[in-house]
Amino acid sequence: MENDVTQDRRSTILDAAFKVFLTYGFKRTTMADIADAAGISRPALYLEFRNKADIYRAGFLRMLERTQGEVERALTSDAPIVDRVAAALEAAIIVPKRRIAQAPHGHELFEVKEELARDLGNDWSTLLGTSLARAFAEAAKNGEIAYPEGISGEDVAVIIVLCVDGAKHKKECDWETMAVTLKKLAELVVRPLMRKA
Repeated sequence: MENDVTQDRRSTILDAAFKVFLTYGFKRTTMADIADAAGISRPALYLEFRNKADIYRAGFLRMLERTQGEVERALTSDAPIVDRVAAALEAAIIVPKRRIAQAPHGHELFEVKEELARDLGNDWSTLLGTSLARAFAEAAKNGEIAYPEGISGEDVAVIIVLCVDGAKHKKECDWETMAVTLKKLAELVVRPLMRKA
C-alpha cells in the first residue's frame, strides 16, 4: 500500500513538474514551483527528489517508458508490417517531440535533455532497435517479409534506428513534414521486403 502511495505521489510530482518545465523552462523553474504545482510542501518534495535535475531525469525516463509502450502496441497490431513500423516511428519520435516543441520553453527542454539525460536517450535508441528487430523476426517467421541474402531483421532495425537518430536529436523542425518523412522511410526500407500476396 505504501509503495502505491509513493508511486502516486511521484507520479503527481512528475506530471506537475513537466507542466511547469513546459511553461516556465527548466532554468527558471524552482523546487518551490514544482511543489506548489504538485500541491505538496517543499520538504515533502525533497523526500522524493534531491533536486530538479533528478525530477527531470525521472520524468524523461517515465516518458520513454510510456513511449515504449506505444511503440510495442504499434508493432504488435494486425496492420501490415510497413504500417506497423511507420506507426511505431511516429509514436517513438513525432508524438513526444511535437508536444515539447510546441511549448513556450520546449527548445530549452531539448537542450537540457542533452545535458541531463543523453544516456537515457541513447538507451532508448537501443531499445527501439530491439523492438523493431523483434517485430521483423516475427514478420519473417509469419512469412510476411523475406530478406535478401546476408541481411537480417536486426540489420534492417539498425538501419532504421540510424536514420531516425537524426530526427531524435532535432530541436526545431516541421513535425508534420517529419511524420511524413518517417512514413516514407518505412515504405522505402520495409515495403521491398514484403512478400507479394
